[in-house]
Amino acid sequence: MKVVVFGYSENPERYSNMAANLLHDYKHEVVTINPRQEEELKKINTTFHTLTLYVNPQISDKYQDLLLSSKPKRVIFNPGTENPALEKKFEAQGAEVVIGCTLVMLRTQQFD
Repeated sequence: MKVVVFGYSENPERYSNMAANLLHDYKHEVVTINPRQEEELKKINTTFHTLTLYVNPQISDKYQDLLLSSKPKRVIFNPGTENPALEKKFEAQGAEVVIGCTLVMLRTQQFD
């Protein structure tokens, strides 16, 4: 399954980095996007199944048009990324919205 990790950090102590590595270990195709690096935002134009967010609501609001235009089938709002207004917009598009932790979901076989 193709998964976008939005808010990725190369710092191995960050949860986004841990999630990208664990997704790879579980044989998912992983696309990492650090929104601070403008050129990486173009990667979201690919087709993918799941968008897992690792940015605070202010950042997801800033990029909401881009995120919504990607039309993922599922969006995971990890702890600290909850954004009720954006969650409703994704639901209105037909996306499954999950408030949860990608790492826990993977480790407990709840991700797929």
